[in-house]
Amino acid sequence: MEKLHTLTEQLCSPDEEKRRLAVVGLGGYPLDQIEESLFRALGDISWRVRKEAVDILVAAATGTGAVILEEKLIDMLRSQENAGLRNSAVESLEKLGRQATHALCRHVGDDDHDVRKFIVDIMGNICDPAFVPHLIKALDDSDANVRAAAAENLGKIRDAQAIPALLQALAKNDVWLRFTILESIGKIGKPVPMAAIVPLAKENLLKKAIYDCLGAIGDVEAVPLLVEGLKDRVKNAREAAAMGLVSLRDRLPSEIAERAVDERLWRFKGTPFVEGLLASFETSESSLRESLVKILGIIGDDRASGHLLRGCCDDRLRRHCLQAFKAMGEGGAASLVEAYPAADDDERCFIVYVCGELRYKGCVSLLSEGLLDSNARLRKASVQAAGKTGLVVFINEIAHLLEDSEPDVREGAIEALYRLVEADRVAVAKITGKLASSEVSEKRRNAAILCTALSDTDKLSLLIKDEDASVRKTAVSSLAKLKSAASVGHLVMALVDEDPDVRIAAAGALGDIGGDDVLDPLLLALKDDDPWVKCAALKSLGNLRNDAALPAIVELFESAEGLVLISVLDTVAQIGGDKGTALVERALENHDEEVVKAAINILSLNGDGWIHAYRNKLLSHPHWDVRSSFVKAMAARMGEKALPYLRSALETESDESVKGQIVELMDRFF
Repeated sequence: MEKLHTLTEQLCSPDEEKRRLAVVGLGGYPLDQIEESLFRALGDISWRVRKEAVDILVAAATGTGAVILEEKLIDMLRSQENAGLRNSAVESLEKLGRQATHALCRHVGDDDHDVRKFIVDIMGNICDPAFVPHLIKALDDSDANVRAAAAENLGKIRDAQAIPALLQALAKNDVWLRFTILESIGKIGKPVPMAAIVPLAKENLLKKAIYDCLGAIGDVEAVPLLVEGLKDRVKNAREAAAMGLVSLRDRLPSEIAERAVDERLWRFKGTPFVEGLLASFETSESSLRESLVKILGIIGDDRASGHLLRGCCDDRLRRHCLQAFKAMGEGGAASLVEAYPAADDDERCFIVYVCGELRYKGCVSLLSEGLLDSNARLRKASVQAAGKTGLVVFINEIAHLLEDSEPDVREGAIEALYRLVEADRVAVAKITGKLASSEVSEKRRNAAILCTALSDTDKLSLLIKDEDASVRKTAVSSLAKLKSAASVGHLVMALVDEDPDVRIAAAGALGDIGGDDVLDPLLLALKDDDPWVKCAALKSLGNLRNDAALPAIVELFESAEGLVLISVLDTVAQIGGDKGTALVERALENHDEEVVKAAINILSLNGDGWIHAYRNKLLSHPHWDVRSSFVKAMAARMGEKALPYLRSALETESDESVKGQIVELMDRFF
């Protein structure tokens, strides 16, 4: 008791930290011994002291004493002199949560309107549907602040049973209440009759709330009102209409959206109302800017081009701006071309990029300049755009950029030539031939890439023997993409390449091509010294699904470990059959927990006989993550029948995370 007395005295110390530590020291004492001290701390001038007091008080509030405590906390809401005390009482009641439900419901009709307001707000923050009838009743409170708070907190709870009462309360001649009700209806998210909302649009102060609400719950009937809202002279109402319209449009089927929304927006083109939307675009936050970008794209007014171009500089808006330009069509691209001379470097890059994405061939003058620009980013954007637009007139300039000092530009040039094969195969083949005979390995590697577009297996069969491993690997990958049976012989030769990366690529390529001719070479690859080559060969054998491969795979199983062994299991699972299943079951006894987990995951896809056979061993496995994987698989395969085994596992499990997982799995069956 002496220590408690000392702590109580320290609550009067002028030192904030001493008072805070004194409150902390009160923790653990019975509530009846520390209640008065905690009440004093609830009104302390320091928020840090008050916070500690709240936490300790709530933790100590149990049993019958809690009921009396709740009444005392509610009484503190009447304090006029100490705002900190009131705030602490509010926080305490909120943290008590549903435990305080009865006390709060008793006082929701308190004589003091300030207390009623506090209680209504506390109910909303606790968010218990049991409060809804009391909050509905509070919509008729004599105090305007209480009525508005009741409407607001019904929105927080989001219970649809409040909708009829909220709609009825809209009839009250109280603008602030109506505004709050509209916000809450939007939060609840259930449709309401348009007839209840449309008449309120005549009230300027309610327009923003109406547009927000319709954006959340409206259907196609709300479209005309939201479109009309885009013309509003009041900025925040206009912006709310924009966000609401886009939100509603996203919920509509595409055909209805085009007919109901887009056709109305097309009529905005060339009107003064576009200027209002553009003005909002410059000052708005990203979520609103995103909505405006979508609307401006549908409208298709060229005046928006500059704003959309600047929007491309924002990573979050770039995709939407590009979609807007696509919606605008050639008119938008043409306006960008006009803006090019006055644009800065970043904007020029985006202009060229957009022209490429839109496949706009009217950008020849821009590309002529951009391909020779000193800015590497612009050269890259220009050469990529030349490829996307199919402008073969630039093929010589593109070929010249294969000598560029910047790797990104050279890569962009190859990408462009790849795209231009269809437009001018002869020219690209000529360039490819020069690259293939170059002394520079990068150029020969690029030739191998272009050979894919040209379907030139003859040249690839030479490049697959190149002195440079990276060229050989690229040639192998290109042959794989062509999937030509005539290439199998060259790929088989690549399986004995001195470079493991080439052998890996060859093993993967043979699997992509498929056919009976690739089986034996892949089986030989299982004897490769490199584990990654073995894994690639196993993956390809799995794709073949040929059970003739099983004997060699079973042989590898006996010596494999780690990643190779896991690949073996995946492969036999793909091939299927009883032999494969038996092999996977044997892996459950492996010393490597990763192998065991892989086996569990494979076996869990079909049948549960293995569960009974290996249950005891896996539930007592030394690795917690194996036990975790097994209990999940057991619950998934057996359903409620797994309950007895889960209960038994819970009794013996030592790992807390696995225990929690078992409890969670058991809860699903109740």
